Amino acid sequence: MRLRRYRSPEDASATYAVFHAAVRISAAECYDPDQIDAWAGPDLDDLTAWDAKRASAFTLVGEDADGVAGFADLLPDGLIDMLFVHPRLGGRGAARHLLEAIIAEARQRGMGSLTTHASRRARPVFERLGFVLVEDRPNNTVRGVVVPNAEMRLLLEQSLGDAVADQRDR
Repeated sequence: MRLRRYRSPEDASATYAVFHAAVRISAAECYDPDQIDAWAGPDLDDLTAWDAKRASAFTLVGEDADGVAGFADLLPDGLIDMLFVHPRLGGRGAARHLLEAIIAEARQRGMGSLTTHASRRARPVFERLGFVLVEDRPNNTVRGVVVPNAEMRLLLEQSLGDAVADQRDR
């Protein structure tokens, strides 16, 4: 998978399609249908707001031979707001590849830490890259439906080995 910066507005439709497929198919292994419906939200006909959010963040897009295969957003405050991979690439390292590039960008920007609100589906990839649990969020609510996730943090000044050891100590 080749990584590149998000291109506005031409990537809006493809990244939205990846988000939708990842939530509807991949995340369905970890959440019930009502939770999936709330998380996915109504189908968007107008992607202007979606595009604006991707364009205002540091958004990386992953492409394979079939087109856009995943994307990740890094906000200026160190929040990884989005990390989604098309189900056709699930379990093949695509999320890890995107996340490693986001971490490298954050280090280059001199950020001290990164945070995320990881879904049950995404949590393992964050853990493998040294993110530690800050707080389980069993009552996280999306559109009036409880969709549990976990607040996680990575301290960038410590090595990956130290972060993994800290995680084991918890």
